[in-house]
Amino acid sequence: MLHRGGLSRKLLISHAGVALAALLSIVLLVNIVMNISFNQYQRNQEEAEIQSLLEDLKDAYHESSGQWNPNVWMIISHQAMVSEYIVRVYDINRQLLWDTSQMGMQRQDASLLLQDSITKKIVKDNQQVGTLAFQSLNKTSQSLNQQFLRMFNLLLWAAMFLVIAGTYLFSRYMAKSISQPLLEIKDIASRMRQGDLTSRVEVLNHNNEIDDVGHALNHLADGLEKQERFRKSLTADVAHELRTPLATIQSHLEAFQDGVWEPTPEKLQVCHDQALRLVRLISDLENLANAENPMIQLKTEVISLNELVEESLNTVSSQFWQKELSVDLISINDVWITGDRSRLVQVFVNLISNAYKYTSAGRIQIEVSQEKTEAVIIVSDTGMGIPEDELPYIFERFYRGEKSRNRKTGGAGIGLAVVKAIVDAHGGAINIESELHKGTTVHVRLPIVR
Repeated sequence: MLHRGGLSRKLLISHAGVALAALLSIVLLVNIVMNISFNQYQRNQEEAEIQSLLEDLKDAYHESSGQWNPNVWMIISHQAMVSEYIVRVYDINRQLLWDTSQMGMQRQDASLLLQDSITKKIVKDNQQVGTLAFQSLNKTSQSLNQQFLRMFNLLLWAAMFLVIAGTYLFSRYMAKSISQPLLEIKDIASRMRQGDLTSRVEVLNHNNEIDDVGHALNHLADGLEKQERFRKSLTADVAHELRTPLATIQSHLEAFQDGVWEPTPEKLQVCHDQALRLVRLISDLENLANAENPMIQLKTEVISLNELVEESLNTVSSQFWQKELSVDLISINDVWITGDRSRLVQVFVNLISNAYKYTSAGRIQIEVSQEKTEAVIIVSDTGMGIPEDELPYIFERFYRGEKSRNRKTGGAGIGLAVVKAIVDAHGGAINIESELHKGTTVHVRLPIVR
């Protein structure tokens, strides 16, 4: 049910307004045209009658005697009676010769002789022999004209009523066909606002704007549902990450307090390690929050990407010196970019560190190059790889594949989320290709100096 002043009312008013304006314009135009046409037709008829009378009078006039054939008066009178007009004929001296108003039915109309009668000269052989005064008493044309217009207007009003009724029904139908999916979209949006993110708009694929709105709302619902799952997962993951070290520290402290354990250096080291684990987790969370902050301020400067990657590689390789891996840095041309040096170091240290962590044997290759307006950094390894079904979630916070949940290799699952946030902040892009047990390749693209 549409509210007052809603779509149905607006459509009805707009459609009815257009229909009424069109019909009233037609009424006015037709009345004007009909009046002009009928009046013109009447004038033409009168002209034809007058011309016929002039011809008859001219033929009946005898120049030798200066008289008219008496039979012509009967002919004129008969025509005047049949066609309902009055004729008066005057001689050259303006003396009345014949007046049809004195005959038959015209006699009762003699008082109706109008002063605006039509007068014509009777000319024979280029000489005026008399004057004809013509006055129509025939109201048939006018009455037919008025009768036709009245009938036409009556039919037009009937048509206007039908059009208004049809317009109302059509506008109701159109309003319902448009408003029904909009009301459904509104209902789904209300459910989403109340927390029901599983509701979806049923789109019939009509390829119109309303269906596009439905698709957009469904995409929004998918994104919100995904974010809601991630939010719940984040809460559970943070709780999980905090619970283990805190439980360890708590159990050790309680054992020390109860006298069960002596605070030996080994047991104190365990508490220290768990405290450091909490510090690293909090630091990772701070880094993620800073990187994902839309108001992030980058301290931009012109940087040699080659030197930046080499510095990152040296930082990581010093931590994994015990691993005998073949590491190749391929950098043919100098590539310069504009960015935040410390944050970009964080990106490449994380990527190279991951390559070291998950590669037990084989090689790691890092390639720096330039393609048109982009700098391209490729970090590839021959490590354990990532299952295909896990790749879409690899950049999500706290996401770790099942095979990497070992604390000796896997972190808290925040590193790649931070990497993506920093790359996005620089206007770049990152994607990962991987095959299980064969290795992983990471592509990072950053805008170069212009």
